[in-house]
Amino acid sequence: MKKNLLLASALGLVVSLHAQDRSKAVSVDHYGQARIDQESQQIPSKPISAPNAKAASTVTIGTSYNVFSILGDRQNQVVYNPDINTVAFVHRQNNGAAGGSGIMSLDYSTDGGSTWTINPFQTTPDLDNATSNGNRYPNIGIYNPSGNTDTANAYIVQAGPSLHNTAASNNGWAKTFRASAKLDGSDLDETYNFSSTVSTTGDPNEWGAAGLYVTANGEAFYVSTNWNNQGAAGSEDPNFDVPSLYHDYYINRGVFNSSTNTFDWTVDTITPNWYQTSGDGSLGGVRANCAGLANMAWAPNGNIGYVVIMGADSNSNQNTMYRPYVLKTTDGGDTWTQFADYDFSSNAAMTCYIWGLNTNQTIQRPFFSSFDCVVDNNDELRIFAKVNSGFSEHPDSLNYSFAAYQASFLYEVATNGNSWDVTFIDSVYNDDFVFDATNNMAHPVRPQAGRSQDGSKVFYTWLYDDSGLNSLGEREFPDVYAVGHDVASGNWTAYTNISAGTNAQYIAGYQTLAVDAIENGSEKAWELPIVYGTDISGGTLFDGTGPAQWHFLKGVGFDQADFTTPKTPNACTVSIDEEEALNNSTSIFPNPTNGIFEIMIANTDNFSYSVMNILGNVIASDNVSGNRTSVNLTNQAKGAYFVQVTTENGAITKKVMVTK
Repeated sequence: MKKNLLLASALGLVVSLHAQDRSKAVSVDHYGQARIDQESQQIPSKPISAPNAKAASTVTIGTSYNVFSILGDRQNQVVYNPDINTVAFVHRQNNGAAGGSGIMSLDYSTDGGSTWTINPFQTTPDLDNATSNGNRYPNIGIYNPSGNTDTANAYIVQAGPSLHNTAASNNGWAKTFRASAKLDGSDLDETYNFSSTVSTTGDPNEWGAAGLYVTANGEAFYVSTNWNNQGAAGSEDPNFDVPSLYHDYYINRGVFNSSTNTFDWTVDTITPNWYQTSGDGSLGGVRANCAGLANMAWAPNGNIGYVVIMGADSNSNQNTMYRPYVLKTTDGGDTWTQFADYDFSSNAAMTCYIWGLNTNQTIQRPFFSSFDCVVDNNDELRIFAKVNSGFSEHPDSLNYSFAAYQASFLYEVATNGNSWDVTFIDSVYNDDFVFDATNNMAHPVRPQAGRSQDGSKVFYTWLYDDSGLNSLGEREFPDVYAVGHDVASGNWTAYTNISAGTNAQYIAGYQTLAVDAIENGSEKAWELPIVYGTDISGGTLFDGTGPAQWHFLKGVGFDQADFTTPKTPNACTVSIDEEEALNNSTSIFPNPTNGIFEIMIANTDNFSYSVMNILGNVIASDNVSGNRTSVNLTNQAKGAYFVQVTTENGAITKKVMVTK
């Protein structure tokens, strides 16, 4: 069931003034987020103007001491419940509120996002009897009793990692906080728990909670992992319970107890057999699991659920790439089964775009990085992921991908456990813009996934930037782009800049999307509940440790008439016979090229060629007498192009990179 799809992008190709360098690689640091968590220095903020800001459908909601409230791609920080028409957003409490930045609060709207109650009460005021150094990276869900339509009877549920100021935790990650309450603040319950087995030092080192969702069965689930605070990454002290980073993963399940009006939590532990690299210089140690944070998604019926972790499983012969490690439940979370591994390096939609290794360009290693996921009405998992090009297949270099910005692509990966569908969505033609170099804070692509309430449509959002606003090709003025996919028909919407014409235009930092869409809203049939961040002044973010302002992007989304784009052939699709006939005799050089390259074919007297861009549009073609010709693409944008060569023996398509 492999399906290869190239969607026509409304964005076109982006021109950048800096060249790619295939010799450069970057370590994709799955560990850095755990270290980036400073308290606000209360630096006075200054307004920064955004170009051509326009007033439209944005609603200013709460604030927080800093932007660290919302860094995780996999956090579910926005939730929508259609039964009570309520949208809620969890964040570290409003800037300047008593108790500091580590106390959690929320904002909520009971009219679909038009008006909001902001920071009404603290959900974690106790901070574990003051032993917590603050809570971080929160998730939120809404528990609504079956048949209830009164917001007064609904509960919010929160979960996330907690820092502790004790010697045992080395002033690092320790317990997981959980909180629940009614929307008026009554029945507040705040607990701090260990999912892992407590060591003799009392240091479980837990963090990374993600994917919190209350299923149709009325049960709350999220997934978390652990972190060793003792020693440098790769050289952790095994006496502190965690032998290595991301050693165990915890499926946390909360069942509402009507006698106490709280949640009773149980935990299932997963211990993948990750491949370990030794000598990764960027981690400064001798051992590191090739793995990252997890996410979780549930079907609308509440019985089918998935856990997704990007990593390299040493039980597989595909351990030279970061890829989805997937577990599935079909009984509402009682039992979980791991999927059979899948070789993404053999998938045509991947190999069409992913660069070859630095040492051997005929070998490709897709490198999955940022991602989000949902489940559709067919109970299929749909992963929306940024996929980089792996730099090397050496066992000690698995954390490295190409540094050049054209080496990243957005894909939809759909699976039910029996088969895998891979759909190319778009190329990432912007680098992450570092708006705060001191704290290493940047505007990432930040892929987010949502769906219609019945799961018949899925929606993906990400951050993009008009390249004309930044000569370096960076995401300095981020906009929110979105695309929708009708699962039944296979039709897609056009790529849409949903922040254009709103106050979010050019300044939509760290956009985060709810799982469930608002249906039959005031503007669209499916409205996407999105919250984004700015500087406290309302301008673009510039100081990661300074106070942040949060905004709800209202009334953006899609109508049924927008789903008009059918599947189109993949620009790289060729048959095995064609490839065998011409691959060894066709040369394209130099590649990468500054725009001028040669096509040479052995043992032929004439041939034709066509050059296509990533949209499948033919931009150059010719019939050639002889076995060699020169092609000039210097008037085209930098990026990937596909050269289809046809002779009497068949046809073949090869990729060429234009760097200039």
